[in-house]
Amino acid sequence: MTQHDLSYWEDMAQRYFLAETSDEEEHMLRRFLCTREAQDSRFDEIRATLSYLHVSKANRSLSSRRSLRILVIAACLSAIAFLGWFQYQQQDISCVRIAGQSVEADASLLMEQQLTEMFSSTNP
Repeated sequence: MTQHDLSYWEDMAQRYFLAETSDEEEHMLRRFLCTREAQDSRFDEIRATLSYLHVSKANRSLSSRRSLRILVIAACLSAIAFLGWFQYQQQDISCVRIAGQSVEADASLLMEQQLTEMFSSTNP
């Protein structure tokens, strides 16, 4: 490979870092950096930077998926907690004192018991 060819790849690397390359040119540059000709010391820094960017991009992708998963789990737990609270609030629980003790029960059951007591034949 001639000096002219290597300067072409150096120029392409510069354009890559300036975000002036197409997807195809980026792919060609990555492929070139894996060849024997690219083992020249002037490509070491470019190769290292591209490798770092590739690994960083992969980690960022995993991190965003992990964050999304945590967000979904938190949303589900919040929904379950809200539904449990809502269901609890829907119960018609009343507290009455019977023989000096506080008793909590469903209001409709308490009303039935009270009506039964009031109209029973044993009640004077």
